[in-house]
Amino acid sequence: MTDRTSQPDQIEVETPRLPLSPTLPVSINGFGMDNVNRAETPSDLVAGPNEAGVKTEWDASTLDGAISWLSAHASYLRRLYHGMADIQDLMGGAGAAATAGMPSGVSGMQKSPLGGFTWAGRLTQKHSNLYTGTESGVLDLATRLEDAVEVLQKVKENYQTAERANEMTAEQIRQIFADVASGGES
Repeated sequence: MTDRTSQPDQIEVETPRLPLSPTLPVSINGFGMDNVNRAETPSDLVAGPNEAGVKTEWDASTLDGAISWLSAHASYLRRLYHGMADIQDLMGGAGAAATAGMPSGVSGMQKSPLGGFTWAGRLTQKHSNLYTGTESGVLDLATRLEDAVEVLQKVKENYQTAERANEMTAEQIRQIFADVASGGES
């Protein structure tokens, strides 16, 4: 697999002057486009030095690691949830989709953040619906992970309590064997 992070964000291509019409003085001198082949993993998605990363199986001896893993992911999702407000601001705020395509006094129709044509208003509304669903999903997942952390902490506490209750000293074990060997009961 090739490293796709070193590729440019945009591809620019210059062409010889291409007239669009023989009668109009308009021509194309080149074009540019986003490079869809560029790939980069956001640094927030890469496990830190003391994080478990993508490990998903845990045993009783590593409950602390599972709790840390769940806490780290819940924390990341909380940060992501709070950072999503920037996306909404870029799209004109919370009510932008509701006002897009609504009649306005001077210009006839209010512009959406994506422009004044009809499909821009529709796309703004679709984006708003997607944003709302994603935002609530991220918040729900963060909350569920935080709940899982609480439950796992209780499981760990109960496990440790049971282990302490079941601990026997070496002397207690020797005494049991001595009692059984002498025919007594422990």
